[in-house]
Amino acid sequence: MDPNVGVILSTTLKKYRKTLTDNIHKSNAVFYWLKENGAIKEEDGGERIVEPLMYGKNTTAGSYDGYDTLDTTPQTGIDSAEFQWKQYAVSITISGKEERQNKGTSRIINLLEAKTKQAEMSLTEELTTGLFSNGTGNGSKQLTGLLAMVDDTGTYGGINSANHSWWRATDTAVNGALALANMRSAMTDASSGGKDAPNLIVTDADEYEAYEALVTGTLQTQGPSSKKLGDAGYQTLEYKGVPIVWDELCTAGYMFFLNTRHMKLVVHKDANFDVTDFQQPEAQDAKIAKILFMGNLTCNRRASFARLTGLTD
Repeated sequence: MDPNVGVILSTTLKKYRKTLTDNIHKSNAVFYWLKENGAIKEEDGGERIVEPLMYGKNTTAGSYDGYDTLDTTPQTGIDSAEFQWKQYAVSITISGKEERQNKGTSRIINLLEAKTKQAEMSLTEELTTGLFSNGTGNGSKQLTGLLAMVDDTGTYGGINSANHSWWRATDTAVNGALALANMRSAMTDASSGGKDAPNLIVTDADEYEAYEALVTGTLQTQGPSSKKLGDAGYQTLEYKGVPIVWDELCTAGYMFFLNTRHMKLVVHKDANFDVTDFQQPEAQDAKIAKILFMGNLTCNRRASFARLTGLTD
C-alpha cells in the first residue's frame, strides 16, 4: 500500500474534527443547550472530576453597631462531588481492498467521509444513550446520566442523598396521564425563590404530544430560548417560557426539568473527540483510526432538577 494514503486519511480526518465535534454537540437538545450556555468544559487531568458544592449559609453574616464583637466562627457548608471519567471510542477502518477499489485521492476521501459519518452517528447514539442513563450500563462505563442526576435517592457524585437532604432532586411518580398540575409542582420544587428555575424540559415523544394536546387552543408565544432551539432544528413547545423538547432516547414515561446552569459536560482536553492517526495493524491488510472521548456529565446543585415518572400517555 502507498504509505502516503495513511497520511492523507489522517490529515483529512483531523481537519474534519471540529465539524465532528459540533455535529455531536448539536445532535441532542441537552448537549446543544449545554454548548450554547458555555457548560461544556475541558479539563486537563485528575483522577476524577471534582465539582465544588455549596450547601449551607455562612452564619457570620449579620448586622452590627459600633464596637460590637464580630462573629468569626469557622464555617462549614462547602463540599465537593466527585465523578468518574467515562471513555467512549469509535473506530474507522479502511481495508486494503477498499483502498485499491477507491484508488485516487478524491475517491479515497469520499470513502473516508462516508465511514466518518457512520462513525459520527454511531458515537452520537452511544453518548445520547449514556446521557439518559443511570451510569451503570456496560459495567458502569456509560456516562453518569440524567437517571442518576435527577433522583432523590442513592449515592451520586460520591455523596449519599439518604444522609444529605440538600443533595436530592424532586422525583414525582405520577403513574398516570400528564397533568399541568404535575408540571407546575415540579417546576416550583426545582426553582430557587422563583428565580433560579429549570430552563429546559426534556421528555419522550408520547409525553411531548400529551403536553401539546393539553395546551391546544391556548395562546402560544415562542420565547428566545425556544427560537434558538427551533433555529437549530429542534421541535419545541413552551411551559412558563421554558422550552420543551423530545428525544427518542429519553426514558419512556419520563419528563425531566433541567437547570443547565447547574450541570456541565466535562471533557478531557486530550480526548475531546480527538482522532488518532491511521495505522496499519501488523497482521491485517487495513488502516485503522479512532475517535476518542473522555468525560462525564456533572452537577453542582441536585435540588435544581426535577422529574415526573410513570407517565402513561
